[in-house]
Amino acid sequence: MEKRALLAVVLSILILILYQEWVSRRYVPPPSPPPEKVTEKAPAPSPQRLPKAEEVKAARTAEPQTVGEIRVETDRYLAIFTNQGGRLKSFALKNYRASSAEKSPPFEMVPSMPGVPYPLGVELSGPKPFNDEGILYAVEGKDLKLTGDARGTLVFRGRTPTGAVLVKKFTFTGTAYPIEVEIAAENADGASPPAVLVTSGGNQQEHDAKFEGLLALVNNKIRRESADEIQKAIELKGPVSWAGFGYTYFLFSLLPQGNGEYQLSARQAGPALVMKMQRPAAGNASGTDRFTLFIGPKDLEILKSLGKGLERSIDFGYFAFVSIPLLYVMHFSHRFTASYGIDIIVLTILIKLLLAPLTHKSFVSMKQMQKLQPQMERMRERFKDDREKLNKEIMELYRRNKVNPLGGCLPMVLQFPVFIGLYNALLTPIELRHASFLWIKDLSRPDWESLPFTLGGWSLGIPVLTLLMGASMFVQQWMTPSAGDPNQRRMMMMMPVVFTAMFVTFPAGLTIYWLVNNILTIAQQYLINRMDR
Repeated sequence: MEKRALLAVVLSILILILYQEWVSRRYVPPPSPPPEKVTEKAPAPSPQRLPKAEEVKAARTAEPQTVGEIRVETDRYLAIFTNQGGRLKSFALKNYRASSAEKSPPFEMVPSMPGVPYPLGVELSGPKPFNDEGILYAVEGKDLKLTGDARGTLVFRGRTPTGAVLVKKFTFTGTAYPIEVEIAAENADGASPPAVLVTSGGNQQEHDAKFEGLLALVNNKIRRESADEIQKAIELKGPVSWAGFGYTYFLFSLLPQGNGEYQLSARQAGPALVMKMQRPAAGNASGTDRFTLFIGPKDLEILKSLGKGLERSIDFGYFAFVSIPLLYVMHFSHRFTASYGIDIIVLTILIKLLLAPLTHKSFVSMKQMQKLQPQMERMRERFKDDREKLNKEIMELYRRNKVNPLGGCLPMVLQFPVFIGLYNALLTPIELRHASFLWIKDLSRPDWESLPFTLGGWSLGIPVLTLLMGASMFVQQWMTPSAGDPNQRRMMMMMPVVFTAMFVTFPAGLTIYWLVNNILTIAQQYLINRMDR
């Protein structure tokens, strides 16, 4: 029974790891384009909000401009807009780097790829849909530099060849990620056509935050559609809480204001996805629509503060009820330690203390089973030709000695959800990204990357932490009571080799957990053996 249970645990972990590896290999990012240089300009005061009628009138009389860029810098990001189509050309997160290197540039959220339009375009629906990519907008407002609670606004006004007026208004806050977005449209005859907000996303460079695809919360159901899965355009309709593009640690999302229904569609455009969002014509007679634009980290507290279920963009899996509390515990510990490596060790100790009774019960049961092995061997020899009689005698042996044959494996099975929950808690959140500990430069990456070397043109590294974990697991297996079967004993001694090979690709944070957990288990097993003498 012990053999089958342990095999089930090992197979479950292998399936989990193979699934994670399969997902990570589904997206192959294209080469990174060279970064653009932007010349900083002096900030200008923000324009006041105008009624729609005045905005439309201003747009009709606006003089054509030359192509130019507008720079918006806040405490959180540096955004660059272009008046060619009134689009967002660049959005760099100032507090997050593209890699763990000290001189790495800020993480860029806007893909720059041939054939992929910049996000935040507007399309007029109708018999002949019109896209504003070719419109040269007039801009009200200049470069902005905002800090703290300061707010600033940019207004883009354009006119289509048919005389329709388009207005885009963006309002920024110095210390916050969310951006208020307002779009308005009006035909030459005064009618208000439905305006479609168009955005795009994709993997524009090689980095550790892999592109996840389209994420949306529609009808209170989370949708996750990768670029590979969207071979043809998909369409969704209903109450849209939010929709956008996700990366492992970041999110580019639109949150419609109000509770009306929206039509959401997405299609593949080369290496990227293009998403369109619009309110049905019957639900938007004014021709004006408002959104909140969130471009930033998948930080649990920040996402929850927006109040629209944006925190569900973090995929904690089926064991989110375990992962989220563990993450909060780590957040609390971090207030005192300021080191996520120490936080993982503290969390491991707490988990070990909580599960200590189960582990103790499992070890005691295995010791009892080990003591019964000589009698069980004699029974097997005596009743080798009568399987039914053998089973009855063995069950009677268990009853006389008050031994539960499942006592050794059930506690281990009960601990498995905790391991999976902790695995997701350490794998998905942004907190461990680029967090250092001892010689490890990034707890979200395999530890061998922190000690790299090149051999024969291959980039390799020394997995010190993983080797220590494997050694500790070997000691743990050596101390664990066996059922007396030599084949089973040899199989169990091979487990450290298998786990060491798997953990080479695991995040260093998870390897720290497993190493500390093994050390604590060894100490617990040593105490149990001492008490049993």
